[in-house]
Amino acid sequence: MPETEIKKQASQHILLCLLAICVVRGITMVITRYQLLDASLLHDKACSIAAIFSVFETVILTTLWKWVATKHLNFLATFHTASSGFRMFLVLVTLGVIYAVVGRDEIVPWVIAFMVNYFVLLVLHSIFFAKMVNKLFK
Repeated sequence: MPETEIKKQASQHILLCLLAICVVRGITMVITRYQLLDASLLHDKACSIAAIFSVFETVILTTLWKWVATKHLNFLATFHTASSGFRMFLVLVTLGVIYAVVGRDEIVPWVIAFMVNYFVLLVLHSIFFAKMVNKLFK
C-alpha cells in the first residue's frame, strides 16, 4: 500500500473517531442538561475532560500508527498490542490522578465518562487496525 493511501486512511480514521467523540459528548450533554440520569453518575466537567483526553489519545495513536505503517511495517502487530496496553494504562493513571484530586465520593462520574469514551474508541481502533492489517499484508 502506498504511503499516500496510508496517510489518507489515517486521516479518515481520525475524523471518524472525532465524530464518534462528538456524538458521545453530545449524548452526554443531553443527558446532563435534561437530567436523565442522577447528577452523581454523570456531570459535564467529567465528560468534557474525557472527550479532550480521547481526542489527544486518538490523534497521537493514529499518528504513531501512520509512522509505524510507513517506516516499520513488520512491527505493526507489536504496535497494536503495545498501544492497546498503553491506552489502558494511560486511562488508569489519569483516573488515579483524578481520584487523588476529587476523592472517593466524586470519582464515579469520572470513571463512567472515561470508560464510555474508552470503549467507543477501543471498538473503532480495533476495527481500523484489523481493516488496515488486511489491506497492508495482502
